[in-house]
Amino acid sequence: MSDNEITDYQESSASLPAEVAEPASDAGDSAGSQDETQPKRRRPWWQKVLIGIGITIVALAVFAFALYNFGGMGSSANDPAMKQQYEQLVAAGQIPPVERRFTIPIPGCTCHSTDPRLTEEHRYYHMNECMQSGCHGN
Repeated sequence: MSDNEITDYQESSASLPAEVAEPASDAGDSAGSQDETQPKRRRPWWQKVLIGIGITIVALAVFAFALYNFGGMGSSANDPAMKQQYEQLVAAGQIPPVERRFTIPIPGCTCHSTDPRLTEEHRYYHMNECMQSGCHGN
């Protein structure tokens, strides 16, 4: 093949779609074109499993941290009669209202007190407060 035929072939392949056209082989660009034409190396299955386990462990740790810092007594644990007594005491001005704040309800977490003020106060306790200074502290 002569140099003219090679040049004609390269010019005609430039008008073809990228999948069909063969890349022109220049001496300085050969390494770059090899990287683009070679398929990506896939991860082995065991690496994918380890990555999945790692992501799961991190997600569980974040979830546990959030529950420890923001988790509290579940709303299903509140006794309606106890809540009504609390509202009557606040309406009568006998006790101040409890400051409400963000709490993630944890099912099964309950206050075992019969005092309506204490029960309502503990409804907005966070798990870390229960463990440090609340009923479950050391």
